[in-house]
Amino acid sequence: MRPSVKICGLMRAEDVRMCVRRGADMVGFVVEYPYPVPWNLDVEAAKALMALVGEPAKTCVVTGGPPDKVLRIARETKPDYIQLHCNETLADTALLVNELKNHGVKIIKTLFPNTPDLEKTAAAFCAVGIDALLFDPRTPDNAAHGGMTDLSAFSQLQRAVNCPVILAGGISPGNVAEIVLQSQTQHIDLMTGVEVSPGIKDETKVIALFQALQ
Repeated sequence: MRPSVKICGLMRAEDVRMCVRRGADMVGFVVEYPYPVPWNLDVEAAKALMALVGEPAKTCVVTGGPPDKVLRIARETKPDYIQLHCNETLADTALLVNELKNHGVKIIKTLFPNTPDLEKTAAAFCAVGIDALLFDPRTPDNAAHGGMTDLSAFSQLQRAVNCPVILAGGISPGNVAEIVLQSQTQHIDLMTGVEVSPGIKDETKVIALFQALQ
């Protein structure tokens, strides 16, 4: 069984339709991210794109910042998932979990390789009720560049927690099969690996991705 696939950084209607048609399980939209990144959308643009997503694909808003901002974005966009991709505290995340579950919105919390006490911190976030972790080398201050993920650290993280862990960082059609085999991940997240330029997805690469996962 292939891993679930999240394709993030969508900015064009034709790319949303294409990614869903080709098999993406989740599509992600960067909304009011607190650092300058090329994929950033305002709420209205995100809402228009998210309206194009049909079942069984899910929507995910990637954002960050104080809880009141995240709650406002969630209320306005009504995604299936909110991905907290900045430096949200455990207390802020717990507050958001409790508030958003009333709206049917699930939470993905991103952790980075430089997170202090990574495994202990990850377990604490899982304990407050998040729905998944995402392990990503794309830190808030380096969000536009990213890098290759550390599969050894990812494997240790998987063993340390009892919630799903999504793998991101440097995944492409050319290496996805080997990365999945080595990591035994059940969930992957791609952005630049299926782009020709920021925000412009490449259908040939998306097709090749799913072919490699067969």
